[in-house]
Amino acid sequence: MSFLAAALALLPSLQAPELGLESFDAAWSAIDAQHFDPTFHGVDWAGVRAELRPRAAAAKDLEELRGVIREMLARLGQSHFQLTPREAMGTGGAGSSASPAGTVGLDLRWMDGAAIVVAVEPESAAAEAGVRPGWRLEGLDGQGLDAVRERATRRAHLRPETAFWKESLLAVDGPLDSAVRLTFRDLAEERRELELVRRARAGKPFDFPGLPTMFLRARRNILEHEERSIGVLFFSNWFRPLERELDEALLELRGCDGIVLDLRGNTGGDGTLTTDLAGHFFDEPATLGTMRMRDGASEFTVRPRRRILGQEVEPYLGPLAILVDETTGSSSEVFTGGMQAAGRARVFGTRTSGAALPATLTRLPNGDFLLHAIAEFITGGHTLEGGGVEPDEPVTPTRADWATGHDRALEAACAWLAHESR
Repeated sequence: MSFLAAALALLPSLQAPELGLESFDAAWSAIDAQHFDPTFHGVDWAGVRAELRPRAAAAKDLEELRGVIREMLARLGQSHFQLTPREAMGTGGAGSSASPAGTVGLDLRWMDGAAIVVAVEPESAAAEAGVRPGWRLEGLDGQGLDAVRERATRRAHLRPETAFWKESLLAVDGPLDSAVRLTFRDLAEERRELELVRRARAGKPFDFPGLPTMFLRARRNILEHEERSIGVLFFSNWFRPLERELDEALLELRGCDGIVLDLRGNTGGDGTLTTDLAGHFFDEPATLGTMRMRDGASEFTVRPRRRILGQEVEPYLGPLAILVDETTGSSSEVFTGGMQAAGRARVFGTRTSGAALPATLTRLPNGDFLLHAIAEFITGGHTLEGGGVEPDEPVTPTRADWATGHDRALEAACAWLAHESR
């Protein structure tokens, strides 16, 4: 974090009252002018302003003002309405409370009222301490998970499983080199209490204006299944710094009998990259769907990619599978829903998060950033917001699957690809 950002973080009480009220008004007005639905999803938007503005005017400090603005955003009950503190910006990879740079190396899912470890990053603090997939997380720093559950319920626009995933990672991860005490039940139901020191997060640090630092990752490999070669590509977000790596991967995987795009854990990003990536898989122009705004609409048009990184190529027209779950969101849902509706891909896994509203950023007078939706995305005749993408082949993992490394969604996709490629 820069010296200026650190200073701002330490001085929330010095904000002038008039600047706070001006920031509240700016947030309300930006949404009033640009929300795609003139009925504001059935909310009396003018009434919300009349109710909450006196509380914004009376806010004693910056955090109290932020609480009022966040309550205003929550009234809409939709995704992509978010307030990001100014001190979370421009970290240069140092991270923030909204996107911590320190991690213990765990991924979690909510199952039957419990937090289950589904993956442990190699060479992470969790891996070195012996944490294994399938373990159940029961506590953080001597407390249970009630606070995590409570914060998850505030994300009313998200599926409960998605909201818990987001909140659990924010609770477990944190500042670089800080420690957290985690309580688990292992596969034998033995209690394990471990103190883990958070290490640098894997990936390329990426600062997108108005958003906390993100850490971008991509990986690819080739599997053999029933004497067929299956290329698998995972990437964490849709942002341009990954574009070359994705193009290189798809050039390499073009010779495979089938391709899997693993979008589990991909929370979205730059929607324009979805049509570029889709261009690898179409021989004729196509559309992923329609972005509908208050004053018009815009198609997400796909054009075949015939030149990649200076090479003349033909689009990949073999079978394509996409893996999704409740952690697949935003631009990943746009891509998946569009490819499914176009009949170009078969989708495996569990229903996506249903958080798929195109949005823009507005900087408020106090320096905070407001993310607010300006459109809804329509594909296959319906909106993805709320409902998400339903897989063509539902595959729900179990705790035993995670404990044994049994990726049934990937296996189902490989079986289908092997059949389709014969």
